[in-house]
Amino acid sequence: MKALIGIISPENMRNRIMSIASGQYKPEADEPKVWFASVNAIAQVLSNENILLLKLMHERKPQTVTELAELSGRRVSNLSATLKTLEGHGFVSLKKIGKKKIPTALFTEFDIRVTSELIAKPEAA
Repeated sequence: MKALIGIISPENMRNRIMSIASGQYKPEADEPKVWFASVNAIAQVLSNENILLLKLMHERKPQTVTELAELSGRRVSNLSATLKTLEGHGFVSLKKIGKKKIPTALFTEFDIRVTSELIAKPEAA
């Protein structure tokens, strides 16, 4: 379960979205599906604690957020906010059955691609 993550500037992301929406560009199958503006932004979402949480979900398969809270030693309120963030980025699925939500990790490994526009070019001497 490996996610391919891309890093792209907000301006280039807007241009990419507009090109896709207008039909001028069709993303390749091997392109990232999840994008961030910086490595720092990724680190805020995929902290060591959150990666361990994803692995715990994958290995133990909790049937409720409360069960995951017990397994992880985190409070339900804190955990719910984290799960919503991870779900918003496509790393977690929260399947609602009745009043309970079943948290499922969609990814436990990550590859990060930096777009060439973010790589600093050497200054001319």
